[in-house]
Amino acid sequence: MSVSSSRVPDAVAVGISGLCLVHCLALPALAAVVPLFGALSHAEWVHILFFCAAAPVSALALRTTGGWRHPGVRALFLLGVAGLAAGLPWGWPAEWIEVALTSLGGAALVAAHLLNLRLRALHPASVAMAAEN
Repeated sequence: MSVSSSRVPDAVAVGISGLCLVHCLALPALAAVVPLFGALSHAEWVHILFFCAAAPVSALALRTTGGWRHPGVRALFLLGVAGLAAGLPWGWPAEWIEVALTSLGGAALVAAHLLNLRLRALHPASVAMAAEN
């Protein structure tokens, strides 16, 4: 895997996790301007769709690049997936709990992939060997 193509899995995962954050934080504000955004910000299927996209793409990206071997990357990934799962529409007593859990989960996934990119930039040879195993 070339250096530039090895960044693609992390970039895609960061993009999906970033969309989760935009969905949770920006759509409610945009709903004041465009009512359609209000419907999307409260649609349970959107939360489930983001989780079903973000978790496997992140796992695959970290497996492909070898980033899952680093304890910090692995911890951020697990925290992120747990936050996204906890933020699914389980019937929380207040909507802010769902938003907080999902936002923290998305931010943790973004952090895991940014850390993975940083580690691979600092130590490309050791990461390339880890990805091959």
